[in-house]
Amino acid sequence: MSEPLRVAVAAITNARDEYLIARRPAHVHQGGLWEFPGGKIESGESLADALRRELREELDITPLRHHPLITLNHDYPDRRVCLEVVKVDRFEGEPRGMEGQPLRWVAADHLHALAFPAANRAIIQALTLPDRLLITPDLRCPDTLLNGLHRTLETAGPALLQLRAPRLSREAFAALAEAVIPLCRSRGTRVVLNADPELAVSLGADGVHLNARRLATLAGRPDVLDRLTLVGASAHHRDELAHAARLGAHFVLVSPVAPTRTHPGTSVLGWPGFAALAREAGRPAYALGGMTVDDIATARHHGGQGIAGIRGLWQGATEAD
Repeated sequence: MSEPLRVAVAAITNARDEYLIARRPAHVHQGGLWEFPGGKIESGESLADALRRELREELDITPLRHHPLITLNHDYPDRRVCLEVVKVDRFEGEPRGMEGQPLRWVAADHLHALAFPAANRAIIQALTLPDRLLITPDLRCPDTLLNGLHRTLETAGPALLQLRAPRLSREAFAALAEAVIPLCRSRGTRVVLNADPELAVSLGADGVHLNARRLATLAGRPDVLDRLTLVGASAHHRDELAHAARLGAHFVLVSPVAPTRTHPGTSVLGWPGFAALAREAGRPAYALGGMTVDDIATARHHGGQGIAGIRGLWQGATEAD
């Protein structure tokens, strides 16, 4: 098959954290659906050059600042398409539909309710997920974990938390989750459980995280995942990424990006390795392994959603007690 058709796509945001979308003409393929602005990257043209040209032609604006958001690949019977999506947070001019297309500013949380081409769904997921994902440390004492969680939410207020407590029994873990979920929701933080998906559903969690062991046991997507808003998965190499995609994971944690105290001597991906996997993921990818908040901008520069971590985000005891 020939080289993929490269397409520049812009998620343009304003000061109210709304995103600009346009309606496709009724007579074209997938007409009437909403989409993010953009167009074909011409031969020999850079992404930045294509972005400037397309946004000037379509919207009469000039992008002033942008960063990579997500890369999406799709194979049609006769063509491969690569959507190179960037987030534009500064621009010059007042957007107007230069081709007669209706425009609309929409809050990120409301984008899910509108009709988009299927490929745009991963873009919306990237726009609604935060740039940091907190993983709870392996603490045997639930009270110690809850105390640390209170301090962490007060200090950083992460919008996504993975509850992980591998040394607790199923019953103790369930009791801990029943305390963690309402606490996090009161602070606007969503919770995914590193546990059996059925347990996540029964406890009313927002989602589940499939670690490498659990991911490997699933030959296909179980129906229970359809009952969860968020499904995350661990990925250390291309095969795990591909399996996460087959299971319909909404995001992945790619690791290890940098050395960690808990796994000394382990071979790491480095930022080039992370960027390669993030580009192939087809869904938001968090950098995991030795990350701190100072690495968020670097992760985004390399095409990631942001960072995931324990020590770099947690306020309180982290050593197993």
